[in-house]
Amino acid sequence: MKRICAIALAAFVFSLKAAMPVSIEDISGRLQSLTSDKPLVLAWTSTGCPMSKLYRPRLNKLAHDYKAKGVRVLLISSSSQDTSSELRELAKSIGIPVIHDADGRLARSFGISRTTEAVVLDKEGKERYRGAVDDQYGFREASPGNVGAFRRQEPQQHYLRDALEAILVGKEVKVKTAKAYGCALYLPDPGKVPASMKLTFHQHIEPLLQQNCLECHRKDGGGPFALETYKQVKGWAKMIAEVVEEKRMPPWNADPKVGSFRNARGLSTAEVQRIIDWVNAGAPQGNPAKAPPRLTWDTDLGLGKPDHVIKLPPFNVPAEGRIPYRYIRVKPDFNENKWVRAAEFVSNTPELVHHTLTFLDRPRWGRREANEPWMPRFNPISVLQGAPRNEYGYWMRRNQKYFRDFMVGQGGGMNGYFLSGIVGDRPLVLPAGQTKFLPADASIMFQLHYQPNGQAKKSTSQLRLWFVDDRAHEVVDTRAVATVVFKIPPREAAYEVKASYHFQRDALLLALQPHMHFRGKSFRYVAELPNGRRETLLHVPRFDFDWQHRYELAEPKWLPRGTLLHAIGIYDNSNANPDNPDPNQTVWFGLQSEEEMFIGFFEAIWNAPKSKKN
Repeated sequence: MKRICAIALAAFVFSLKAAMPVSIEDISGRLQSLTSDKPLVLAWTSTGCPMSKLYRPRLNKLAHDYKAKGVRVLLISSSSQDTSSELRELAKSIGIPVIHDADGRLARSFGISRTTEAVVLDKEGKERYRGAVDDQYGFREASPGNVGAFRRQEPQQHYLRDALEAILVGKEVKVKTAKAYGCALYLPDPGKVPASMKLTFHQHIEPLLQQNCLECHRKDGGGPFALETYKQVKGWAKMIAEVVEEKRMPPWNADPKVGSFRNARGLSTAEVQRIIDWVNAGAPQGNPAKAPPRLTWDTDLGLGKPDHVIKLPPFNVPAEGRIPYRYIRVKPDFNENKWVRAAEFVSNTPELVHHTLTFLDRPRWGRREANEPWMPRFNPISVLQGAPRNEYGYWMRRNQKYFRDFMVGQGGGMNGYFLSGIVGDRPLVLPAGQTKFLPADASIMFQLHYQPNGQAKKSTSQLRLWFVDDRAHEVVDTRAVATVVFKIPPREAAYEVKASYHFQRDALLLALQPHMHFRGKSFRYVAELPNGRRETLLHVPRFDFDWQHRYELAEPKWLPRGTLLHAIGIYDNSNANPDNPDPNQTVWFGLQSEEEMFIGFFEAIWNAPKSKKN
């Protein structure tokens, strides 16, 4: 009966602050359900938590499916950073009552620690199930301190639904607990005095967030929630400590022992410990007068208004499911060649756009004007490397349906790209004297990949371009090491694929960017110089489909003509890979995420002279 009293008290107290208006009759009905023979589901959520967003449509469907059977479902927010207005809007959008447990009293009474945890109570108030809704979304630890998110194509276990089915027919619940992977709740004991006031938010933590987090976690940024104020950060405090300790944030996947990169992200061991100690001390605010200056964000990259903007047609992104790549062709109709010094992809739904790639398509790829830069021609046979010559025909027939895509921009993504917008990446702003080449006669083919997050939205995107008036001395070209020749066996945990790119001219290597899909496990780039010396340039020991970084070399590397750039990838098609759509399938090359790709993008300046720096 202790649990029933806790619920009754919470219902009366927190329903007064409920996001959806709740009448006395509604409250009485819910309390009556505690003494009926039907179960009650208490499901924790948060407006900003990505995992909560993914599971809300499922909870909404579950509430609808079981309403006729007398099951009641209540959503509860114990996140202090959630505002009443946000929760009211949430309740209107899903049609389930949302109770604001602002001080965390209800969560503490049930021992709830994460936003996606659900508790099922029977008619006596006895807990029959606690934990995850299902096992589709979560986190995996590949090695100590090396954690990444996963998304299964479909749930394999329906824990909450199975528990309800068992209770409704009077059976014992088989799985009584299951780990929930939502966002950690920060629920400090209101009567506890912080152990230490030496570390404070404004003086010690806010500068770290500004340097490492606010690029995405700000209003209108690409992150799922903002971390710009003390109230926002305090509500996420425990989650922040968790993700920095596990190195999930800031996102960066390169092996620190290999190479040096200009855009590397990460906190030092001392900085991570500072955040943990601050959270353990009660997350004290400190003196606002000691806060660093508030950051402002220049929407024009510090370059003034863009010279040209390409607006793409809107697209309705569903709440759930996987969406095939969307292709849009745009002909800018420039009267002259353009030299791009900066570019930025902008969307009103940055959280839904996994990536955008653009390719150039020209009517006459074989002709070159006198003032055009040298760029390698696409060799279609190059994507067949790894196959014996007598099997070329077989692999060409197998991939015939993709030939049209290969011919977009002389090879599509298999030969590189023009510009990219990758989740978590920064806009392209090239150093003085460097540009991207945009021919006057070229069409731009956009490839957009959307990743639903639990809420249906209309997405609008645009490409913003800044030009220089004259051709720069150095033109940055993005090419690729790639092959379509692989056949990943079912349940294979470590399948290796290799490909190489032969440098036809001297080049200055600027950046590297691996690309694989859900089964990608690791990726390496190795440069083999004409004299036979080999050097590993980048090692990504845990490839993450959600974070496909462009790794910018801290010092550009000069590679002479005749250099071979090798790419070596490992795929995990086993049951141990929770991202794996189906470990029982043989996996071939394909454009969709359920299939696989093997592409090692790289940026270079061709015909680069060898300088003292190189």
